[in-house]
Amino acid sequence: MDAPLDPGLRAVLRLAWPTVLSFVLNNGFRINDQYWVGGLGGDAHAAIASSTVLLILNFAVIFIAVGGSSPLVARATGARDVGERDDVIRHALGLGVGIGVLLSVIGWFATPLAARAFDVADGVEPLMVGYLRTIYLCILPLVLAPIVDNLFFAMGHTRVPMLLQGGAVLLNLGLNPLLIYGAGEWSGLGIEGAALATCASRGLTSILGLVLLVRLHRIQLWTGARLRLTRLVQMVHLGLPVALSIAIYAGVYVALFALVIGPLGRDVSAGFGIGFNAFESVSYPFFLGIAIAGSSLVGRNLGAGRADEAWRAVRNVRGLGRVVGVLFALGFWFGGPHIAPLFTEEPGVLAEALRYVAILAWSQLLVAEETVNEKVLYGAGHPRAIFWISLCGNVARVPLAWWLAFSLGHGAAGLWWAINITTLGKAAGFYIEVQRGRWTRALPERSGAAA
Repeated sequence: MDAPLDPGLRAVLRLAWPTVLSFVLNNGFRINDQYWVGGLGGDAHAAIASSTVLLILNFAVIFIAVGGSSPLVARATGARDVGERDDVIRHALGLGVGIGVLLSVIGWFATPLAARAFDVADGVEPLMVGYLRTIYLCILPLVLAPIVDNLFFAMGHTRVPMLLQGGAVLLNLGLNPLLIYGAGEWSGLGIEGAALATCASRGLTSILGLVLLVRLHRIQLWTGARLRLTRLVQMVHLGLPVALSIAIYAGVYVALFALVIGPLGRDVSAGFGIGFNAFESVSYPFFLGIAIAGSSLVGRNLGAGRADEAWRAVRNVRGLGRVVGVLFALGFWFGGPHIAPLFTEEPGVLAEALRYVAILAWSQLLVAEETVNEKVLYGAGHPRAIFWISLCGNVARVPLAWWLAFSLGHGAAGLWWAINITTLGKAAGFYIEVQRGRWTRALPERSGAAA
């Protein structure tokens, strides 16, 4: 239970760099998929882009267990309450298994309907269905992996998830070309092979993560006692607002695909996929890793009754996030023309990917600011503001994007600028909410605690 509470800049950096690498490596699955399906053509790029939005929607459901357990584990760690910590972890894993079974059944049957809702091209739809149904068939590792990772983060131990993610990505890197294109006389599984490679690699590292929770932290994963409804309700109460905000984010992109991206054509869809999965899937993990480090420090210091030190963590993590945001803005602007051609040789797709990257470069600092302040609220266990700010900012994207793209005639550029404008609104909202300081108060009485 000995985890550092020092909220100074060095402590933030010490926690942040493994966390950043963990999230970068986690998004390596998306980069791997986007890169390796290139040999299948532009339709495969578009299918991965569309599927990514639905996978984010899946993660929203998974986050009920992640967001419902992490603040409780962080506070229990700060208070040195081993029994409370272990009880939360057992319920989080049990809740995760239930979520995995539910997603597998619903996802398998709903995937064809979801693909039609995206209004993708005829050649894209069967690829999207094949990729997603394979994911749903073996989704349990994809549910348990983020729960396990965030349990380590909440306890202030960030290197284990980093190593687990590194092993998973290396395994995925080897499995992707083999399962997609085959070897020798075997022709491979096509885009379904990319999905299977992701599930297999995450499955092995999820099992190893559970073993390490027991061996390194002596956590009792099984006591013979049944899961308690009161504890599960407490976790759902904490995790649901953040999960809903993620779901709204994904739902907005579903609406954008149906109303704006799809009508703008396959090249825009594929270009979005490259920009989102090959660029933002690198920048956002840096912001998120820094934010999660701050979130852990905030939660543990509040658990130890040190609100002043929690504020110090906020100041340091904000400063670090802003520096990294500026660096990525420059990286997008100057690196885009060199990196995007690695993912496609189709001129139309490449042009749209470069347009996306150049415009989204302007909002990287804002994304960093938004992410850091959002995770302060998350780590403190005060998620309601996250829901309302995310709801307003994300939902506004759809009418604004349609107006800029079609009514004003700016096309894809108008769509991407709508994302920048709404990101500014969310960043301002989260900053103001953190400054109000209401997150420093105690959590409600732990009704789920063991009797």
